[in-house]
Order: sequence, then C-alpha cells, then structure tokens
Amino acid sequence: MGASRVSSKYLLKVVEAVLSPDERRRAKCFIRDDLRRRWTVAHGALRMILAAYTGTPPGCLVETGPWGKPKLKGTASRIGFNLSHTGHLALIAISSEHAVGIDAETIRPNLDWRELSERFFASAEASEIKSLAPEIRVAAFFACWTRKEAFIKANGRGLSMPLDSFRVTVRPDFPPRLVWLEGNQREPDKWSFEDISESGVAAAVAVRDHSPSVHRYTFSVSSDQLRPRNSIVVRPSD
Repeated sequence: MGASRVSSKYLLKVVEAVLSPDERRRAKCFIRDDLRRRWTVAHGALRMILAAYTGTPPGCLVETGPWGKPKLKGTASRIGFNLSHTGHLALIAISSEHAVGIDAETIRPNLDWRELSERFFASAEASEIKSLAPEIRVAAFFACWTRKEAFIKANGRGLSMPLDSFRVTVRPDFPPRLVWLEGNQREPDKWSFEDISESGVAAAVAVRDHSPSVHRYTFSVSSDQLRPRNSIVVRPSD
C-alpha cells in the first residue's frame, strides 16, 4: 500500500501515458483540475505498480470483471488488487492469490452520521454507534463505513451488495472484524481486516483466507521509466 502527493507535472505526464482510453475519458469528466490530477495519478500509479509485480506493460493489464470490479488479464488474474483514494491520499492493496479490498475516507466531523447509519448500515451497527460516547461516534461511523466498503470491494460485488446484509465491528479502538453475513454463518471466519487509519482519514483493508500484512512504500518515477520496456520501482519507506 502506498501514498502519493500530487505535485509534479512530470509525474502526471508519466502516469497519464499508461491509462486506457476509457480511463482517459473518465479523467476528463472531472470539472476541477485537482480532482482530475489526483484520479489520474492514483489510477496510473496502480497500473505501474501492478506492472512491477507481473512484468507486463502497464497499459495492457486491467480489464473489468462481471460485477464491474477491475481485474488483471490472462495469467496474472490470480493477483488480487484494489485502489481507494481520498483527498491527496491514494491506497493500493495487492495480494498474490487472495481476494482483497481497501477503502479510505476523509473524516468529516459535520457529516450526518445518524441518518446515514440508520439508512445504510445493519440495525445492530447503527444502534451500537448511537450507544457510544458522543466524542467517538463520528470516528465509529467512518470505521464502520470503511470496513464495510473494503469488504464489498474484496468480494467483488461492490454496491450491488446491500450494506445492511452483513455486520462489522464499529469501534475504531477495537480490532476490525466481520461479525455476521446474511445467509452464511461460516463466512465471517474466512475474512481478516486491518485498520490502517491515519490522522484525519479512516481506512481499512479486507482479505479473504489470509491475514493482511501492511507495508508502506514510496512511489516514484525516473526519466528511464518513460521507456515502455522499464517498470516502476517501488521502494520501502524509511
């Protein structure tokens, strides 16, 4: 997983070159330049990082799965990956053979957490958030939201899966966990979660049949990486 600050025109040029035609069209739909740049860098960086894992040119990697979730083409399809970005932060989760999902949300203190949790969450989750001390309710809402989003992204169904059809732990100071899944009592034991929140941002990663191992890396490009034969170098952060 990694974070990237959008500040370099050079970086934008490099990552924009590896996007698919459809991704370029989607990027142009953003009215604000800063949002377009962040979206472009996040998706271009994802392709370049996946290229380093697979040895495949970044422009030839990704296709859309049956539920709309991006996946790798051909023999590389066993590699699971997911992307989430909020503000200046982009997070990428990659697994060699397990389903994986990641979500990050900027914490907004004035959000109507009560209305949203009652509308979308399982009733037990909404009730638990309301029962907490007032000073942690917003954090609990975003912890619940990111854990649920990470789970539905990992299982590939996305928002076609109702958010009230399963339950996760909501307390930000407790380990994240899948508590209950409608129609499948055994499934929760097959999932592992990790809270990767930082100041001002709630974030979580979900992995099936495997415990996630979190590492931070620095994403950078050099002039050599403008050449198609070369792949991105991703180094551990200090």
